[in-house]
Amino acid sequence: MFLKDVGRPFLRALVRPIGYKLIDRTEYAANKKILNDVFESDIVLTVPQMKEVISDFQRRITEWRKLIMSGFRKWEAETCIRFIERTDQDDYVYIFKGAGCYSSVGRIGGRQYASIGYGCESSGIVAHELGHALGFWHEQSRPDRDKYLNINEDHIFRGAKGNFEKRSDITNLETPYDFGSVMHYGPQAFSDDYNYVTIETKDHRFQHTIGQRKDLSFIDVKEANLLYCTERCNVRLNCLHGGYEDPRNCAVCKCPIGLAGTRMQLSNKMEKSDLLEEIKWPLLLAANCGGELTATPQWQILKSNATGNCYWRITAPHGKVYLEVLDASYVCDSSCADNFLEIKHTSSLQQTGFRQCCNAAAGSIVSETNRIYIISSAKKRPAEFVLRYIADPSSGALPKPPPAQWNGGGLTALIGAENGVDSTWEQYLIKQLPNTLRNSGRLSQNPWSNIDRIVQSFISINGK
Repeated sequence: MFLKDVGRPFLRALVRPIGYKLIDRTEYAANKKILNDVFESDIVLTVPQMKEVISDFQRRITEWRKLIMSGFRKWEAETCIRFIERTDQDDYVYIFKGAGCYSSVGRIGGRQYASIGYGCESSGIVAHELGHALGFWHEQSRPDRDKYLNINEDHIFRGAKGNFEKRSDITNLETPYDFGSVMHYGPQAFSDDYNYVTIETKDHRFQHTIGQRKDLSFIDVKEANLLYCTERCNVRLNCLHGGYEDPRNCAVCKCPIGLAGTRMQLSNKMEKSDLLEEIKWPLLLAANCGGELTATPQWQILKSNATGNCYWRITAPHGKVYLEVLDASYVCDSSCADNFLEIKHTSSLQQTGFRQCCNAAAGSIVSETNRIYIISSAKKRPAEFVLRYIADPSSGALPKPPPAQWNGGGLTALIGAENGVDSTWEQYLIKQLPNTLRNSGRLSQNPWSNIDRIVQSFISINGK
């Protein structure tokens, strides 16, 4: 394959046991058998000499080819970059099905190899390897990474510490560090013991954000557009929140996920003041799937169990927003890539916020500005969260929050993991407990035996 304009500058880049099982979906997991032959788990420093080459792009492997095309589309859909079939170009990328997934970084001249082999069957991994070919190093190789990460060297297996070196020659194009980058290592990269992570985020709330291979982040896309596509737009818009001119439509700003710019009809008579882009939070139709909220001096509750992509913006008229996540129940995954609650509380909306899917993030969250952005993304259930928020005054103590209440079938229900939200089982339990006690005449010494009687009764009734 030939990559158009690949000759641009290069870019980028728990000491205690963990209490959960991690599933590594990155290229590192697929490359364990060839780690001695690659650098930083998936980077080729020298071009391998292959004895047999099947054909350009291995056209005979239909399903595999579709996978590669899906990785192409991730970059093409968001940038001006286009991947075209090679005809007679001297410099090109040859993608083949080798032993693992790896690529050279940037343009090296002639035929350069990128392997998407067994264990790499993910469009996100393909996009990651294409990112290397486009000139991207791993995100944690940035020179400023120590501000954001702790590297647990005690559990990096012998001879692999070089994979965690910072690179002084990386330019980050003035973009902030991105925990959600598709180019970021996962938490257990090169770990000699899967009970320990090798990469720990200093802000622990971001621990489940690193290592995703689902999609490109806003910053991944922005850096590619800054490198390859700046000549597409002649007019400069005053885009807010880290947005920039969309090279696929220069009349609008390309905004962080969840934000949208106003479409503009450009003309030569427009004044500079007319180019101000107002970022608007999208309107959503579903009642419990997104909207504008105002924080007041009193505690308020926000909860949702909607699937899909939902966005909320909580604004404090004065001061900051103070927020606590009470519950977050999604399909659990170590990188919270497919189903998650994401919270953006910093002044930079470019960065991926911290994600949670296995449990609620402990502690309180205070916005750096007067706004907090909430994103819930889920393809399937469970997809439920409960949080409370209040306007945080600059002085004085916050009011005491109301005590948590149990609502049958709700997210704070007495018995979790119930089917649906109609509280059928909980209602039956409450109704039958007095009958069980009355029929038996007394409480059992084993409290679970009381519940067992009710469970058997419930099964016999509902199983008919």
